[in-house]
Amino acid sequence: MTMTAQTLLGNKLIDSQDEVAANILLEIQNTYPDNPQYQDEETEEKIKEIFQTLIQFLGEYVLDPEKSVLDRAKDWGESIGFTSVHAGGSLEDTLSNMTLYKRCLWTFIQREGTAEGYHMEQITEIFIRIDELFNIIVYGFSQAFSIATEQKILDSRASMIRLSIPIVPLLQGMAVLPLVGEIDDVRAGILIEETLEKCKNLSISKLVIDFSGVYQLDGTVLHTMDLLLRALKLIGITPIITGLRPELSLQFIHSGLILRDIHISGSIEQVLQEQ
Repeated sequence: MTMTAQTLLGNKLIDSQDEVAANILLEIQNTYPDNPQYQDEETEEKIKEIFQTLIQFLGEYVLDPEKSVLDRAKDWGESIGFTSVHAGGSLEDTLSNMTLYKRCLWTFIQREGTAEGYHMEQITEIFIRIDELFNIIVYGFSQAFSIATEQKILDSRASMIRLSIPIVPLLQGMAVLPLVGEIDDVRAGILIEETLEKCKNLSISKLVIDFSGVYQLDGTVLHTMDLLLRALKLIGITPIITGLRPELSLQFIHSGLILRDIHISGSIEQVLQEQ
């Protein structure tokens, strides 16, 4: 493959980016005729701008595959991926559309290359370069969807944790926080935040923290309790601990957690009788 073929077809791509972008959009519209997203005039212009940037990258890479275009293309692919995620797109749809983009690009490269008298082998080698850059862009897309999926999982988990932190009113100004299950780092942070917020909203002055559903204490739980107890007292809420099993009581003692100014009772019923 001569440099002439690279230079001519690379520049052809850059100079004809409006035409190629319009052809790609038309191909998508013909493939998805019932999708209103591709028929809206304002959306059409935005999509064309995205394709024009893509074709600019491809043209630069054909001209000089050693240029820094690879990193920029990856970052661009990732940014477009995030845009697609926020618009409700899926990775499967995005990747399937890549076939349409390549088809339009192959038609253009083949037409221009043939018109200039280049052999099919030369044209194919240029398209292989284009495909290399597509792979980098697809990697950027995939990274964006992977990050977004992980974030959705974390957000869903956080929502579930918030629902599992009930502040149950007992008497006027008094409520109970029943602790159940394992408390890890993620749940610990949400537990403190949600407890303080709900106590404030419910105008709680005394909060019973019930350990009846806790069977094991580790460093995370003890640290969380230390922070929660101190935070409650700082905002004027009196913490009361109930439901500690004998083995948990020993763990509290050995941890060095200071409980001498915390009211401790055997059960919620006992606390209510004392009121």
